[in-house]
Amino acid sequence: MAAIPDLCMVLLERQEQHMSKITITITLDVPEGTQIHVETAAPQVVADAVPPLGVPAEVEDLLSRLVPKSMRPHAHAFLERCVVELGCSLEMPEGERRLDYINLYPPQHCRRSRVAALTYSSTRTAIYTGPIDLVGYTLAQRTMNSGVYAYPKLPHLTSDRAIDEAIALVKIAIARLER
Repeated sequence: MAAIPDLCMVLLERQEQHMSKITITITLDVPEGTQIHVETAAPQVVADAVPPLGVPAEVEDLLSRLVPKSMRPHAHAFLERCVVELGCSLEMPEGERRLDYINLYPPQHCRRSRVAALTYSSTRTAIYTGPIDLVGYTLAQRTMNSGVYAYPKLPHLTSDRAIDEAIALVKIAIARLER
């Protein structure tokens, strides 16, 4: 049996968060008169073959232990949206393995710089790429350093509106870091 000479395209489309559809298009250059037999079988699911979208298990554990119960759903929703919708990565702080906050970094096509951080105990969310005009934002606040507006923050993620404002601010921060 001859080997497949050209595998032209494999396209993975996410239909839903936990369901995938795989479309495979194969183009073969074969001698005239060659017969090709194609068989299909139900796909086999291999554990951890594709990294799960959303919040990593280590961060889920910290959320469940360190975020006040009433704030957990909003903290989780914010982090998940940052990962799934915006392409952010979540990283533990370096150094002494501080467990009081989680850093958010932009997608890989951006310059590597922290865009935001979520403090577990209060769900305070700071956006670290400098001052952003907060006209139109009702919950976001200015963080002042020595009397100068340094960056915006959401004091608490306790509502869908707070999450939406935080996401909008993270989008602006990511845009500042695009190459």
